[in-house]
Amino acid sequence: MIKAPVSFIQRLKFIGPSLVVTGSVVGSGSIALSPLLGAATGFTLLWWLLLSLWSKPLIQAEITRYVIATRKTFLESFSDMPGPQTSLRGKKASWLVWFMFIGVVPSIAGMGGLAGAVAEAGHLMVSFLSVEAWVVTACLTTWFILFLGSYQLLEKTLLGMVFFFSVVTLIIAISMQSTPYAITGEQIFSGFSFSFPFEHAALALAVFGFTGISYGEIMAYTYWCLEKGYANHGNDLTEKRAWIRVMQTDVWATVFFVTIGTLPFFLLGAAVLNTLGLYPPPDGDIIQTLLNMFTSILGAWAQWFFIPLAFFVLFSTLLSGTAAFTRTISDYLISMGLVLEKPGTRKRLIKIIALLIPLFSCVAYFLLPDPIALLLIAGIWAALGLPIINIGALYLTNKLEKELQPSLTTKLILWLTLILQLGMAGLIIYSQLVIF
Repeated sequence: MIKAPVSFIQRLKFIGPSLVVTGSVVGSGSIALSPLLGAATGFTLLWWLLLSLWSKPLIQAEITRYVIATRKTFLESFSDMPGPQTSLRGKKASWLVWFMFIGVVPSIAGMGGLAGAVAEAGHLMVSFLSVEAWVVTACLTTWFILFLGSYQLLEKTLLGMVFFFSVVTLIIAISMQSTPYAITGEQIFSGFSFSFPFEHAALALAVFGFTGISYGEIMAYTYWCLEKGYANHGNDLTEKRAWIRVMQTDVWATVFFVTIGTLPFFLLGAAVLNTLGLYPPPDGDIIQTLLNMFTSILGAWAQWFFIPLAFFVLFSTLLSGTAAFTRTISDYLISMGLVLEKPGTRKRLIKIIALLIPLFSCVAYFLLPDPIALLLIAGIWAALGLPIINIGALYLTNKLEKELQPSLTTKLILWLTLILQLGMAGLIIYSQLVIF
């Protein structure tokens, strides 16, 4: 058992799960949907984007608190929720677990949209391969890396990608201030008027689900924390509390990386794409549309800078998202009793699912070759699933020993976040079904 670090500097050495999750989050949501939201609404929904980025890490931290303290997996934890349950092969699964399992289908649709976006960028780099060929290539490469790799390899690979595109987008956004697209203080203030253009409600809800930490990433994060060793505390109360503090430090790293990796894309979309009137994207070509954010500021040469950037950002999301699926779906199958667990079962399932998810993602794209539509489907589902995770965080953390429970302030914030999420989801669904 590794003793938990005590000081802040020592805790920084154990940061890692945040990087894997950031690789999954700062991708399709950041480089695709957030600039499209800016293109559609200008700066009006800046408050909405920040709410998406900053409200969900608290839920992430509190669910993981329970997982670390109990050493249960995410799904084993949610099987403790009250309500109807199934019992297969001696494994109990709550109705919430089954509900989240159904969500695998729209999530895979989103992975298909992501593969399509990767393919568009790849086609612009190497045009003799068609977009369809690039979809197949991206999915096969994802499987191959995960088949051969490990958590440590994935963490190191994504660290480079996250650092690269975060720094670059910040530089471009700063450079914009010396161009005709410079952002004014008035524009920033207009982003906090808390107005909401309902004609773009579906896009806004998808952005809320796909930027920052979605419920899929919250679930995946708990598995990365277990693999990193945060739950290796030997049931010692002091060690539990110390590892929870390590996790909280890691979550703050998530907030930092996700913010600097997402906000610049939104600002570029609002300042450049909205000014150019490039929403919806002409011919549905998302990469060519987003390319204007760079070429309008730096000149035509920037396409050779942006296209590889887009490719690696999106591919990192495809890679880490698929890696997360290998853990979560394996746990679904075992925790729900659909597969009997024996020594080595989980590792074999991870290998099998590492092949199946890229395959199904590829099929999803060929059935509906529209990356934006596929990403919207997954994003809306992700947003609607967030209140469930919030309810779980409130219920489960109250079951912990008093010394391990979150503070009263944290609980109150969780309640406020839940009310806000339910209100926004209900309002947006109403706007789609009734108003329009």
